[in-house]
Order: sequence, then C-alpha cells, then structure tokens
Amino acid sequence: MQGQDRRVTRTRAALIGAFNHLILARRRRGIKVAEIVAAANVGRSTFYDHYSSADAILLDAIRHPFGILADALTGKANTLQLTALLEHFWENRQIARETLARLDARVGRVLADMIEERLADCTLTIPTRLAALQLAEAALAPIRGWVTAEAPCSPEALARAIFGCGAAMLVALTAAPLENGHSGC
Repeated sequence: MQGQDRRVTRTRAALIGAFNHLILARRRRGIKVAEIVAAANVGRSTFYDHYSSADAILLDAIRHPFGILADALTGKANTLQLTALLEHFWENRQIARETLARLDARVGRVLADMIEERLADCTLTIPTRLAALQLAEAALAPIRGWVTAEAPCSPEALARAIFGCGAAMLVALTAAPLENGHSGC
C-alpha cells in the first residue's frame, strides 16, 4: 500500500509540476488537459484518476502558495514569506487576475478550508468555518484589488497589512488572546 501511495504522490507531483510549468511559461490560464498529460508524460486516464478537470488541478496547485497565505492569516508565517508570495502573484498578475475572476468562489473556499484546518484547535467566538471564511476574504479582497491595479502598493506593505489584519481578527475571534497579538491558536 505504501508503494502505491508513493506512486500516487509522484503522479500528482508530476501533474502539478507540468501544470505549473505550462501556466507560468505561457502566462495564461487556458491550459488544456491534453497539454498537461503530455508535459507530465502520463496518460489521459491517469489524469482523470486524480483530477476531474483542468480547473480541479488549478485548485490543487494553488494549495502550496495558499498555504503560506493561510499560515500568515493564522499567525504561523512571517511577512517575508508572505511578501515573496505576493511578489510571485504580482509577477504573474495576469494569471492571478484570471484565476480570481473565473474561480473566485472556489479559490476562496480552498483558502478557507486551509485556514479552517489551522484553526482546528482554537477556541473561537463564532464557528470555525465562519472565522475561516472571514479570514480568507479579508486576505483575498485586497489581493484582488492589488492584482487588478485598483490601488497600488508595494508587496511588503500589502504583506504587513494582511499579516496584521489576520492577527487582529484572530484576537477578535478568540476568547483568550496572547501577549504578542496572536490568539491562543
């Protein structure tokens, strides 16, 4: 069973790697399944064993970068990591704009799911899911505005704002805040 788990992990990594390479090399979102399987050197049926569509692989591919965002919102990352992520978003803002416009609600749910996992041991004043949704939208709203050039600012300033907002929101959402401004999560 462990051998099969490794094979599944390797196949998913190959598919995600191929997808990421294609999307970043072309700087557009319209990547087809046929292109992904060719780049990953796997069969079409293998792709569909793991993902239902190109949108599904996109949602899985954003889990890694969104992990940094979820960590920052829950006090488990630093502004340097978040700044690097935001710089990546800015460098690839065409893709970011298209992804947020087309898959906005699903992208928000992916981030909220990741935040919810990180808040599992927290004592919150509202249900964990609501807190996760609140934190996700508090981060995604300024990112959306920033990548669409509604309001310019540096990646560092946006990272500090997102990090600070997450910390303040966690204090407000928890029953017992700690001295450093983060919750007891």
